[in-house]
Amino acid sequence: MRINLLLLFCFSINLVSCQEKYEKEIIFLGEYNDENDLKVFKEDSVVFMNKDSLMQVDQFKPAELVKIMEANDLYFIGEGDEPFWQFRINSSKLFFKKFDSEKEESFSCKFYYDEQSGFNLMFKSNDNMAFGLIRRVDHKLEPDKSCLLGLSDNYLVYETFITVKGKMYKGCASIDKN
Repeated sequence: MRINLLLLFCFSINLVSCQEKYEKEIIFLGEYNDENDLKVFKEDSVVFMNKDSLMQVDQFKPAELVKIMEANDLYFIGEGDEPFWQFRINSSKLFFKKFDSEKEESFSCKFYYDEQSGFNLMFKSNDNMAFGLIRRVDHKLEPDKSCLLGLSDNYLVYETFITVKGKMYKGCASIDKN
């Protein structure tokens, strides 16, 4: 009986940690607001839609989501403050910028997937100058378990850590067009 409960628990953790797909090829992009609106990718556009108007039909594991992002020119976009910084990453390129600097740095990179413990994406630049983690921290769209920066009133479901040239940055992320 204990083994069955443990298996059920592990399976349910994996399900809530995946990326949601809704009917009509609508994909949740990892951001929502107090009005119960979700940021979604629909018909080649990024829009906010009311969650109650959507019916979930599937979930994507990290590797599946990255393939869909690549095909639709979508990026994980992470940001943080002190100092304010931002990165964009797809399956092959990482762009990083601190806003106290004029220069945006770019790195060729690769994703690594942790399929065992929920939605975790690790990445590393080919020259080992940048590496990081994007992980899902939101569970069933509970605001107290999401990533909130204060830079926006919206809630982001990804927490991110990135180290660039030996300096670590912590922030939040969602998915958007370039």
